[in-house]
Amino acid sequence: MEVKHYNEKLSAFVNHELTHDERQAIGEHLLQCAECRAEHDEIKLGAAVAGQLKQTDAPENLWRKIENSLDKKEEKAFPAFAFFGSRAFAAAIGLFLICGLIAAVYFGFLRNGSTEIVKDEKNVNVEIPEFAANTNETAIDQNSNTAITESTNSNVQIALQSADSNVQVVPKTTTIKPKNAQSENVKTQSKMPSWTVETLAGMPKIGDSFDIQKLSIGEFLETDANSRARVQVANIGNVEIAPNSRVQLVNTKSTEHRLSLEKGELHAKIFAPPRLFIVDTPSAVAVDLGCEYTLEVDEQGNSKLHVTGGFVALENGRSESIVPAGAIALTNKGIGIGTPFAEDSSAEFQAALYKFDFENSGNEALEKIIKEANLYDSLTLWHLLSRVPKTERGRVFNALANFVKPPANVTREGILRLDKKMLDDWWKEVENIWFG
Repeated sequence: MEVKHYNEKLSAFVNHELTHDERQAIGEHLLQCAECRAEHDEIKLGAAVAGQLKQTDAPENLWRKIENSLDKKEEKAFPAFAFFGSRAFAAAIGLFLICGLIAAVYFGFLRNGSTEIVKDEKNVNVEIPEFAANTNETAIDQNSNTAITESTNSNVQIALQSADSNVQVVPKTTTIKPKNAQSENVKTQSKMPSWTVETLAGMPKIGDSFDIQKLSIGEFLETDANSRARVQVANIGNVEIAPNSRVQLVNTKSTEHRLSLEKGELHAKIFAPPRLFIVDTPSAVAVDLGCEYTLEVDEQGNSKLHVTGGFVALENGRSESIVPAGAIALTNKGIGIGTPFAEDSSAEFQAALYKFDFENSGNEALEKIIKEANLYDSLTLWHLLSRVPKTERGRVFNALANFVKPPANVTREGILRLDKKMLDDWWKEVENIWFG
């Protein structure tokens, strides 16, 4: 049966432009389709990068180029009238506007009752507010002998010269006191994105405060041996923080809600599209794919993920483990991400897998894994296809095929060369067995 993909709607999905039913359908599809999930992640990354771009002014020389280009076009548009094709027309218009501005300012000052007239023995100087600055021209009005010049800081001075008297006209100005920096800082902090926090037991704290109603970006929530707290994750779920834990709110926005678990344990219940809720740990990143799970981090930075609903992806930039409900995955800060296994796998199977993942036991551990595997250990065997040496890949293929028949388009040769599409198609069959 042909699988329906949603490539053309992924951009709208990332930007929350679809209806609830459409988002639900695409979210469920992303749980199953690695191809669409990869494209979704690329679009989401692009949106995040675009959101960091800053608007800047064009360089000054660009505007000169545009003006020169427009002048050339005007010459072509009006060949019979050289006046319109030269800078003389623009200069005349500029001179006319400047003279009008001078007259308006001058007569406005004379009519202003708050204007102070101070006699001086020198030439007349009039200072006007900065709103009249922004010109690169010098203009002279022949009737009033008025000159406008621009200083380097864009303050315009008007020099009025008169043969009969020397008068300095200085308009009164109003001084605007800057806002109090401390109150402005408090206001900014109060607007920082935050999550609601509820005390469940004891006295959790945020920083040095036991008033923990809100957890803002950058803040740490800590619990001691007798404390527990619940954090509302925006509007998509909640996280319960166990005793002796320390978490930080890293980010919260429409495309990503992110926590960091430095130590301790949290239990997350998230009802949202895939990859919207993320938890960083010292040894891996837990990416929510619509789920419920418990995540523990010990004093050394190693972690244990136990998924009870949906899926979670454990990632570290080099490898990835897809952990479905009913499965567990371990990580080691110095080594990486372990292979996921069923929560009811035999003790012998789990011990052999731990040696393979973190103690470099190699073929001896792999032989024990294959010997102890049962139907639900097919989850582990599928992940091992890309983790064992190429020389051992055929043994893992045979063990997995013994429990889950490969689809018609999946060949032994394709799996041995780790053909991505074949691996994804076989994974779907493993999922069907897992949730069947």
